[in-house]
Amino acid sequence: MKLPCAVTRDLLPLYAENMVEQETKVLIEEHLNECDACKKKLSETNAPAENPIDTAKPLQNLKKQIRKKRFYAAAMAALIVFVGVYTYFFRTMAIQLLPWQDGLIEVVGVKTYQPEDLADDERDTETGEFVTSSPTTAPYPAKLKDEGLVLNVNSIVNGFEEHIVVDDDGTHTLFIQALCTNQHSDNLAQSYYESTIFPVPDCLIYGLEQPQTILWGTPMKGGAEILPRLALAYYLVMALVIAGACGLIWGMLRNWTYSWILRQLFFVPVSYILSHLLLKGMKTTSFFMERDLLSILLVALAIYALLTIAWRMFLERFKSDI
Repeated sequence: MKLPCAVTRDLLPLYAENMVEQETKVLIEEHLNECDACKKKLSETNAPAENPIDTAKPLQNLKKQIRKKRFYAAAMAALIVFVGVYTYFFRTMAIQLLPWQDGLIEVVGVKTYQPEDLADDERDTETGEFVTSSPTTAPYPAKLKDEGLVLNVNSIVNGFEEHIVVDDDGTHTLFIQALCTNQHSDNLAQSYYESTIFPVPDCLIYGLEQPQTILWGTPMKGGAEILPRLALAYYLVMALVIAGACGLIWGMLRNWTYSWILRQLFFVPVSYILSHLLLKGMKTTSFFMERDLLSILLVALAIYALLTIAWRMFLERFKSDI
């Protein structure tokens, strides 16, 4: 019995794997001895694939993409929480300047201190004069004396913002305003603590801006007002100008190979602008310049990272849709 070529070729895969009965094997071999075409087909069946398909690689790529998306999602969530929490505490727990109200500060009077009343580091060992004071010190360009101006300060006060002004006649006027982190600062506490100012100023005025209250001495001629610093306004305007320029250049050169550099440069001023709006709103003046600027830069850094991650996720999503 001779097998036709069609039947033989159907059996060749089983023959190559030695999965046929002995009688079938004999018939196939007899056919192969007489048919070169089927013998060639058997050689092709036994030959290994030149480029075997790696079925594990697509799965590995899929797992890699899933891990990347999870990392991006976790990073974005952490950054959003940080920005939200920091903004909340900055707005609600930030140090505030307290306006004047009765019972906030009471001037007790001038007190003369004896050497035994002072710590060793508060008196120069050679001259015997004060070299430090607590808790407030007026930076007068004069030798410190043994007299200090004693204040009774309400316990809701956490500190003072101070400025010294020298009049034409040489008198020194000290401007102070209490600082507080308590949201319920309208309700004065029942307890007080003692604060001493060294040396005694010629005039002590409460309030950096109008209205002001004279606590001690005679006011200087013409009065004075301490203006808040305006640097935040300059920085905000600079950020707006730079953002506009970078955004325009990025839009014009978006097909450039290194356009991603322009995009990242654009994100820098945008991050600063968003940070300023979150923390300060439309207000651009500050009595606490260093603290406010540091906070704005810190939140801007988080927003910059957030924008960068969000943009990468957008690009990957856009490519996958295509």
